[in-house]
Amino acid sequence: MARSVAASHGDTADATGLLVRLLGEDAQHRSTLGDELSPLQLSITVDGTELVLSFHDVGEPLCGPPAAVLALVDLGLASGATGGIGDTGNLSVVRVPLPSHGRLLDDADLEVLDDDTPLSNAPVTIRELQPEDAPALSRCLYRCYGWTYPGADMYFPERVEAAIRSGKRIGEVAVDENGEVGSHWGAVFVAEGVVETGGTITDPRFRRRGIANQLGDRLLDRLVANGVRGRMREPVVTHSATQHIALREGATMVGLHIYSLAPFQQIGITDGLVKARTSLTVMYSPLVDLAPATIWVPADYEAIVRLIAKSTDWPRDFGTVRGAVDQPSRSNVTSSYDSLNQAGAIVVNEIGHDLVDAIDETLSQLRSAQAEVVRVFLPANDPALASVGAGLSALGLAFASFFPEYGVLGDTLSLQWLRDPEVDDSDWEYANEDVEKLAHMILAQARSVGDQATTIRRRYARRQELFAALPTTVDGD
Repeated sequence: MARSVAASHGDTADATGLLVRLLGEDAQHRSTLGDELSPLQLSITVDGTELVLSFHDVGEPLCGPPAAVLALVDLGLASGATGGIGDTGNLSVVRVPLPSHGRLLDDADLEVLDDDTPLSNAPVTIRELQPEDAPALSRCLYRCYGWTYPGADMYFPERVEAAIRSGKRIGEVAVDENGEVGSHWGAVFVAEGVVETGGTITDPRFRRRGIANQLGDRLLDRLVANGVRGRMREPVVTHSATQHIALREGATMVGLHIYSLAPFQQIGITDGLVKARTSLTVMYSPLVDLAPATIWVPADYEAIVRLIAKSTDWPRDFGTVRGAVDQPSRSNVTSSYDSLNQAGAIVVNEIGHDLVDAIDETLSQLRSAQAEVVRVFLPANDPALASVGAGLSALGLAFASFFPEYGVLGDTLSLQWLRDPEVDDSDWEYANEDVEKLAHMILAQARSVGDQATTIRRRYARRQELFAALPTTVDGD
C-alpha cells in the first residue's frame, strides 16, 4: 500500500517501501511484552512537498527514530525523521521528499541588484502574503542576496507555497503592479504560540520608502491579534545590522546557536561560496505579559541564564535544589533529525531519573547519523532539572538559549552539542558590548565542554594503556 501511494505522488516508491520496512522491523524488535507481536498502525499523508509516514506501535518506548532510518535520512532518501512516545504508544514520523521538494528557483533570467541600483517610485500594494506569491518571493530574495541567504528553504518556491498554505508561515508583502514582490517580512511557527520572525528583504529599488517598517508593524499587529505570545529572531552573527534592529525593537538576546545551519555548498545551492556553518544570535520578545514563574537550572548553566534574566523585567525566580525531587523513573524524550542542515533536536517532554542516560543514548543515535549539531530542549519549570540534569555538561552539552513560555514546555532551557567545538569566530560582529559578552560566555562554554569530553576519552584510553602494562602474574605464583 505504501509503495502504491508513494508512486502516485512521484518517484518515491522504493524509498518509501524501504522506510516502512525498516520501521516495521524496528517495532517488531521492540515488541517484547508478550508472545504475540504488538499491533502496528501506518498512516500516510501528504504535507506540501513531502510524503509523511506515521508509524504507531506499543512496544518498548522510543526516544528517537531507528538508527537505520536515520542513516537513510543522512543519505537524502528522507528529509527528516522524528521518534518518541505519543498519546497512545510510540510514534515514528518520517518525511519523504516528493519531486517538488527539490525544485530550486530558476535564476536564468534573474540578476542580483547592487545597493546602488537606481530607486523606483513605482506604486506598490501592501497586503498579506499569499501562497501564489511564493515564486515572486523567491525571486525577490535572489535579487537581494543572490545565493547567499542562509534560509535555504526560501529558494524552493514550492516549499514556501506549502508552508503558507499549511499556516506554518505567514507574512506581509509589498507587490508591484505585475505581482512581483518588492519587500517582505515573515514569521514561521516554531512552538505553540511562538514564532520566529525574519526573512526581511527589500528589493534595492524599493528602499528608502519605509516599506519594510510598514510590513513589520502590520505583521506584529497580526501576530498579537492571533494570540501569539512570543517572538524569536535569529540574526546572523557575522553581520550586526539585524542584531541592532532586534535590540532596538525591544528584543533581548537569549542565546547563541552555534553552527546552526549547514554550509550552502552542501545543499547544492552555491559553488563553494560559503565554507563554514552559520551561527546565529538568538533574540526574544514576549508579546504578552509573562506570568510569574520559578525556574530550576543546572549549576553549569545558571550563570548564563542569570545574566540573561538580569537584563529583563521578566518575573522569574531561581529555585534552589534541596534534597531529592519526586519524579518518574523514565524520561519522556523525542528526537528528530534534519538532513538539510545535518542538525538533530531532542525534546525532553518529562524529566525522569534516567535523564542523562536517555539524552546520552539519543545523542549517540544522532551522532551516528552524522549530525553536526544537536540541540536539547528541557522544561526549566521542573524542579528536577537542576538536580537530575547536573551532569549534562559531561555529555558535551553547552548552553544554547533560554526562552520563557516556549510552547507546551513552558520556560525552556536549550543546550547544544557540537561535533566540532573548535569554533572559528574571527569574522563575528556584535551589536554592542552586552551582546559580545554573552556570546563569548556561551562560546567559551561550548569549547570547554567539547574539550572536556575529549579529555575524558583520552584519560580513559591512557588508563587502559597503563593497566595493560602491569604484570599479569605475581612472583612466586
